[in-house]
Amino acid sequence: MGHSDLSLAQTNAVETFLVELNIPSEMDLVNMVVDLGTSMIGLRGFSDDDVSAVRFAIHETLVNAIKYGNKGKTSARVNIKFYLKGDCFYTDIDDEGKGFDPDTLANPTDPENLLSDHGRGIFLVKSLTEDFSVRKLPDKGVRVTFCRLKRLGNDTDMKHKREV
Repeated sequence: MGHSDLSLAQTNAVETFLVELNIPSEMDLVNMVVDLGTSMIGLRGFSDDDVSAVRFAIHETLVNAIKYGNKGKTSARVNIKFYLKGDCFYTDIDDEGKGFDPDTLANPTDPENLLSDHGRGIFLVKSLTEDFSVRKLPDKGVRVTFCRLKRLGNDTDMKHKREV
């Protein structure tokens, strides 16, 4: 890949607005990637709350990919894919690491973990997004995927939408 690709495509009558990036594992690039992702959903009418949730989720997942997945090696690459499907903004972040099982991470809300200075990021990403998954890639690396569903005006409207 090695370059960014911006395209608009029709897939099964559902608009997909796709951006793909392939970057070196450099922390200096994190804010640029986060800004790109949040700009995309802003253009598609997502709320400020949605933008804030996605900003946090992309930042946390990308920092983890660079710091833990690729062990900070700038020669290792991170692939990022942003795309919209219906009312859901998806993010895929691939690193070259060995992976992890999110179910084995300590629960940051347990009393013994409350004062810990780490371990909250994945927990918060999972609670701010839908369809969170971690999977091993066939060649090498790990893909973290999540979706942020566009919220309606308030939580009552969202609950009503799910019941209908």
